Amino acid sequence: MFKKNPISVLALIVLSMLILSGLISAQTKVDINSEKSFYILLSGSFSLTQAIGSDSDYVPGINDFPVTPSHNEYGGGLGFMFDLSDNIAIKIEGDYLLGTEVVKEDPSDGETYTYKTYDNVNVIGSLVLKFGDETQFFVSGGGGFNILMPYADKEETGSLGSIIVIEAPETTTNLMAAVGAGVIFNTGNMIVKIEGQYTMIFDYEKNSILLRLGLGF
Repeated sequence: MFKKNPISVLALIVLSMLILSGLISAQTKVDINSEKSFYILLSGSFSLTQAIGSDSDYVPGINDFPVTPSHNEYGGGLGFMFDLSDNIAIKIEGDYLLGTEVVKEDPSDGETYTYKTYDNVNVIGSLVLKFGDETQFFVSGGGGFNILMPYADKEETGSLGSIIVIEAPETTTNLMAAVGAGVIFNTGNMIVKIEGQYTMIFDYEKNSILLRLGLGF
């Protein structure tokens, strides 16, 4: 479904969250004089990425190494969250994730080479629905974009001696959607946020689980 019509999926997520937020915000409002309603967020980030591509994408001389294996990326994030009411917030977070080395394989002859994935940045805006008081569980939905930080074209030598040319991607910015859940521990002046998001980058079908542990000031 995500592959066939990603824009409609994103629109459905956003519309559903807006409807729910309207219902909840009609019941309660934040008293901004009694506690903070705006937080700057700092976090550590960990991304578990599913394999990208399949052997069926193999095209001799054009896409000899069609699969990027599943891998993990580490990084950090910066963002903000603003409470619209006791139960509703909006947040925007950017995560810089460091590339990692994976082994790619030519399915026709088994030749392999070590490939370093690109550093990349996720920028995600989300609507957040919270439940509870000092300890709040929450769900979120939204979207944004992923920015690749490609290195220059370069050559690698495969395990069978082939010279493999790695070309920088033509497109470095891609739309993405994200849904998530987590918990916020609120002291009034500071929060601790633990969150997991499932992110979907449409243009090259990169799906990941993004985990964050952070503080809000």
